[in-house]
Amino acid sequence: MDVLRGRYQKLPEVRSKVVRVFISSTFSDTLSERDSLIDTVFPKLKDYCREKYGLEFQVLLSHRYGSRPTAATIPATLFEQLYQIVSSNVDLQKDAQLLTQWYQKDTNCVPPAYILRPISSILPNIKSKDSDEMKQASKEWTIINNHIRTCLRQAATTCFEQGQISKSDYDDFFISVTEKEIVNGILSASDVNQRTLCFLREIDDIQNHLSDNKASKFIDVNYSDDGKPIIDQEAEQLLNNLKNTRIPNVLQKNNIFSYKVHWTLDGINRRDHAEYIDRFNNDFYNAIKQQIDSCVKSRVTIVSNPLQHEVLEHAIQCKTYVAKFHGRTDVLDKLGKYINNDKENRPCIVYGASGCGKTSVLAKAATKVCI
Repeated sequence: MDVLRGRYQKLPEVRSKVVRVFISSTFSDTLSERDSLIDTVFPKLKDYCREKYGLEFQVLLSHRYGSRPTAATIPATLFEQLYQIVSSNVDLQKDAQLLTQWYQKDTNCVPPAYILRPISSILPNIKSKDSDEMKQASKEWTIINNHIRTCLRQAATTCFEQGQISKSDYDDFFISVTEKEIVNGILSASDVNQRTLCFLREIDDIQNHLSDNKASKFIDVNYSDDGKPIIDQEAEQLLNNLKNTRIPNVLQKNNIFSYKVHWTLDGINRRDHAEYIDRFNNDFYNAIKQQIDSCVKSRVTIVSNPLQHEVLEHAIQCKTYVAKFHGRTDVLDKLGKYINNDKENRPCIVYGASGCGKTSVLAKAATKVCI
């Protein structure tokens, strides 16, 4: 009865009908697995989980550590610490000039930050309609970008070793976008073992095939002075630390699935690695299904009465609408007089343009006037 009277302060939790699945991985080296999940596993899960809670996060990792872009935004205090390290070294004056040229302080940010300038503001030919000019500008930016990234990492290392910056600030210049997703989705999450799975794939002989055309899509590589591909040792070390230390320290063993496959000239694909893909699909489906079942059992289930469930849904929406409601006292006063007038039998119509707040006004009236 409290809900029917607009008293929404103590509402029970409503059972969700949405299963949210978030896959975090590097893209090019896990394309076959992603396609297989979309074609084979997700339709089965959709049928199974239509009215149940689902996982919030799953991870798929192989040999690629992921993109480690140059920082686009750096807090002002941090940037100035890094710049002090660079500018105080007589051998790094060109690096200091490069940082000054490409980063601009934005005092409108709170707190202030240094923002990486648009490439075209310094290399306008990056937008040239002439393909040769655009390619040349792109090559120039690649060199500059690598130089800036290396400079910032070296300065961050020095600052961290001297105790001037935190481990978190240091990591921002080194770890990949994928690892940042994993940190937010796994390493910093609560009840992680009830909601998270990790899938690790090992290509046990890819190191012997770095010259293959598709190898660079499956492992992070650099190139030697003579143009030969070599493993990016820094990325490899960070990836191994993530796979072998950071994730196992948080996830229990039965939440981590490991696979070993052999390399082929076409990389990892659904034709040459059909057995592995089938095993991966089955593990993925069964593990998520088990976690969904466990999650549903741990939730407070609303009674099965559909009318009560419908009323409760409206009450929760009402609470959401009025959470940030302000003003409209004139309209609310009119609605209040109408509702409290026992002699008024005419219908009341609240009308207005789309988006003007009709639903919010009615929700506020239900909580303020009808109690």
